[in-house]
Amino acid sequence: MAIQQDLVNQLTGLDSQSKLAQARLTRDVATDNLQLAFETIFTAESEYLTQPVKFYLAEQVTRKTGGDLLANYYAEQFSPSDIHLDSAQYEAALKYVDVIIENPKQANKALVNAVIESGWHEKDFLLLAQLVTFVTYQSRLIEGILLLEGKSNRTVTPPVTAGVWNKEIHTAQGRIAPTAFTQDQLGWESWLNARDASTLSDEEADVMKKMGQITSEYFLLLAHQSKILELRTLIDRGVFYTSEGLPRWEREYAAAVVSKVNGCIYCASVHARKASHLAKDRKNDVDQLLATQTGEVLAQNFDERLLAITDLSASLSTTPISVYPTQIDKLRDLGLDDLELLDLVQSIAFFSWANRLMLSLGEAYELSE
Repeated sequence: MAIQQDLVNQLTGLDSQSKLAQARLTRDVATDNLQLAFETIFTAESEYLTQPVKFYLAEQVTRKTGGDLLANYYAEQFSPSDIHLDSAQYEAALKYVDVIIENPKQANKALVNAVIESGWHEKDFLLLAQLVTFVTYQSRLIEGILLLEGKSNRTVTPPVTAGVWNKEIHTAQGRIAPTAFTQDQLGWESWLNARDASTLSDEEADVMKKMGQITSEYFLLLAHQSKILELRTLIDRGVFYTSEGLPRWEREYAAAVVSKVNGCIYCASVHARKASHLAKDRKNDVDQLLATQTGEVLAQNFDERLLAITDLSASLSTTPISVYPTQIDKLRDLGLDDLELLDLVQSIAFFSWANRLMLSLGEAYELSE
């Protein structure tokens, strides 16, 4: 696979001299590692995920997510004659893929076990999970940039409501599971076998220690694909831990909104807590967001700026995507510039990736038992 330039710029036709292109250069850690993650995922070797199959799955993911421009690109990368998905191994994997694209909260241990029991090893399975969830991020980033560039003709859609979330009182391992959104710290258990830290190469261990991940079950699970994990972590830091642009608390708040749409209690707890810590005077707003019940509109009863941020965050998170141009017009009217808008879009899009990994690989549990 040979890519001549940054794929996002290439597909969106982003003028290198535009304010948005310059903003992407300002966020070079996120921009450069997004491209590297794309290339790494689609060139990584796998018994079941040949490159044509990867491109086929990416097209399916993007088509369902609602990004025809990216879907058409992926469709051009493979020949239908190279796609053979009629074995038992693919049957279980495709069920998993369908769930995490459209209804990630419906993922469960049985769904994951069915893929492993059909013959997939953890390393192949983690490549599948990263492929699908990465493409949901990539799709939303591209659609967001088209919106920012005035190249989207999407129509107005109804306000987005909070999604469903966990109602099971125990995890697969018998721990107490949270059944309400919270700012409390939670634990997370895997449905698969994470890597033992002693099996990491010196290079892998050094990277994970540097990132503060070496004792985390979640990150040791993702370490079955350690290079993708490294790049994903760099993107995360490039999106959320940069100076200037959108205030950091609003980026964290946007991540919590996405988590409410997708029903990820664990992700919401982490990022709502960060938002409250960074802007202590906005804790009541964060609490209100978390308290929104399934079926209730997320963007209501906030000040004008937070309403507009919540509205865009929720709409870019839906499957299919439901953003529309006047949402950006509103944010611009409120004074957000291109760098701030890019920060917001990247924060939202990244959490499509993050939520789907957390929801489809394991589950949260309460630490106060």
